[in-house]
Amino acid sequence: MDLGKIFKPETMAVIGVSLSNEAHPANVIFNKNYLRHEVKVLAVNRRGGTIRKERIYKKIGDVPHQIDLAVIAVKAELVPSVMTECVEAGVKGAVVISGGFAETGFKDLQDRVVAIAKEADFPFIGPNCLGIYAAPRMDTFFVPTERMVRPEKGKVAMVSQSGGVLTVQMVKCSAEGVGLSIAVSIGNKALINEADLLRYFAHDPATDVITFYIEGFGKNEGRDFVLAAAECQKPVIVLKTGKTPGGNRAISSHTASMAGDYEVFSAVMVQKGIVEARDELELVSFAESLSCYTRNIDGRVGIVTGSGGHGAR
Repeated sequence: MDLGKIFKPETMAVIGVSLSNEAHPANVIFNKNYLRHEVKVLAVNRRGGTIRKERIYKKIGDVPHQIDLAVIAVKAELVPSVMTECVEAGVKGAVVISGGFAETGFKDLQDRVVAIAKEADFPFIGPNCLGIYAAPRMDTFFVPTERMVRPEKGKVAMVSQSGGVLTVQMVKCSAEGVGLSIAVSIGNKALINEADLLRYFAHDPATDVITFYIEGFGKNEGRDFVLAAAECQKPVIVLKTGKTPGGNRAISSHTASMAGDYEVFSAVMVQKGIVEARDELELVSFAESLSCYTRNIDGRVGIVTGSGGHGAR
């Protein structure tokens, strides 16, 4: 699948905008991008109407432009039909913001969406996610502008199953001066997963360091990920949650992932040269250092301390 138009779209349709609720996620996304980002954004709602004096199209097929990316924010049960319409209209890919799939027990509904996408070779991020932050091109996060902290442009790509964790990481990156090339919230990762994104960003000239917040993997996903990371020529940093039985239960209800055996995964990461961060702050620190120092420093480090003891290990 070609992921290029998902991350670098020229046109974006937001499907599901409300005529009465300005706080609806689709409205937040449309308003954030309209005349504020490089992408040309259009609105879609089955009732039609206007938003910001711009036409709301009743269906994606009515839009008189080639649409690269569709942001789908409708009720979960409507997503299969909306995705089918996107495929028929020649849209290049989608971000499915909508929740109410495997994370709430409706795996059959999620499987239907995946089947539609696979048959049409149609890539999508999600469902149950924030999507993609790639300023100044676009921003599909349904977090109001006044509540978002936006790091400077840089060379670090951040991928996270949790949208909440990702937005907090962005706050930390901004505070520490760590610039981002892109931030991707993948939610249930029903189709595109960490290994797919790792392979894409491994060849992205705008990215030097790739970080992941991982809750768990589906069958064979963990093996695929570590093998892809071993082949990647760029630093790969992982923060893995689900280290306890309680954490495993929380993960299952959050993004329907299986945490697996943490100790085994941690040992494999060491074998494959993946950098493991123990917490969110360490993830940001590793990203900062590895984006600044791209070559081996060969022990050329000086330590300055207030006392001899503080410089010893």
